Amino acid sequence: MEEKKLHHFQCTVCGYVYETEEDELPDDFVCPVCGVGKDMFVKVD
Repeated sequence: MEEKKLHHFQCTVCGYVYETEEDELPDDFVCPVCGVGKDMFVKVD
């Protein structure tokens, strides 16, 4: 069984951490907590 790598992106405004198997956030991604766009997220892994 293949183990999938998870990536974590943290919102620099509110601190929310989004976990995904994708290497980048989608262009239309918005923070579910504070509503900012993907440009306000940093990769933390």
